[in-house]
Amino acid sequence: MKKSRYIPFLLVFFLTGCWDQHSLKDSALVLSIALDQAPKNKIKTTALIRTSVSKGGETEAINYIAKEEGYSVRDARHKIDYQIPGNFSANKLLVMLLGEDLAKNNLYPYFDNFFRYIRSSLTSRVVIVKGQASSILEMKTYKDILIGESLLEMIESAENLSLIPKETQESIYKKMDDPGYDLVLPYLEKTDDETLKIKGVGLLQNNKFTGKILDEYQSKLLLLMQDKKGTAMSFSEQINENKEVVSFKVKNENRSLKTKIVNGQPEVNIDIQIKIDLNEYTGGNLASDKKKKEIEEKITRKMEDEMKEVINILQEANCDALGIGRHLMAYHSKTWEKLNWEKEYSKVPFKITNKVIMTTRGIMF
Repeated sequence: MKKSRYIPFLLVFFLTGCWDQHSLKDSALVLSIALDQAPKNKIKTTALIRTSVSKGGETEAINYIAKEEGYSVRDARHKIDYQIPGNFSANKLLVMLLGEDLAKNNLYPYFDNFFRYIRSSLTSRVVIVKGQASSILEMKTYKDILIGESLLEMIESAENLSLIPKETQESIYKKMDDPGYDLVLPYLEKTDDETLKIKGVGLLQNNKFTGKILDEYQSKLLLLMQDKKGTAMSFSEQINENKEVVSFKVKNENRSLKTKIVNGQPEVNIDIQIKIDLNEYTGGNLASDKKKKEIEEKITRKMEDEMKEVINILQEANCDALGIGRHLMAYHSKTWEKLNWEKEYSKVPFKITNKVIMTTRGIMF
């Protein structure tokens, strides 16, 4: 019994609370950040910071903007700290915007600071912006929603619709050191004073934006070839000179990507089988199996041609978004060691075969 008397005193030494706690009231929560190229090789950092104000007994969330220039992200971040109430805190960061001029530099240094800070949110999305990225955050709200949340919802919706790949700070940072793969990132444009639109994906080579993009339709085809279809993917195709239109949803796909070496040089074969559900057909009755097969063949040929065009754009940009180099490293390591991949990739022949199978023709059939 005497020993039990000392237990409460011992617990005092072990239950001392959280030694590294950080109070939210002492933090300036940065929900979105924009990085732009500034003169003299400086980086312009624009931070959208969330705070709360009391109005008539109620608490209202508001955003305010803080801007600074520095020789690095960390340098600009320190300068922002000097002008805001609370400490710059990126642990709730939702979206990171990169101006297109800045994105043409090596992106690696812009991520370094976030990975060195233990409380950074590495799930934040990364987007390339046409023009100045800061112009997006200066809107403060979009469609009556605070801009940080609105951007995140827009990006997540585009991911689910298979318009863009799902990439976060963490996934991007890990891929930057891969010599056999090049990144593609969502490309956002402010089309007028009140409208934002994801225009497709920007193509990178060696972690630098090439200035070339794939549009919305081409981005979906790239995701099919990457075998990265999201929860939904839909297409509309004009399939002949009569302007007949077929709209369909991709139900599932089966992609095979193989590399082989011919006379010391790599060749790539991509075979894709796509099962679709028909949503619309403007060409009349589709009840007969003969007509169904005809439509399947037309969609197959058209998608094959369009996928070849996507490959041409990738090779022109020298962007290995399909990870062909990674395949060569894994299956043809001796050939890979002899290749100058930056020069050889654009010359690699691709063979694409496609097969579309219509599983349903709609409720009418």
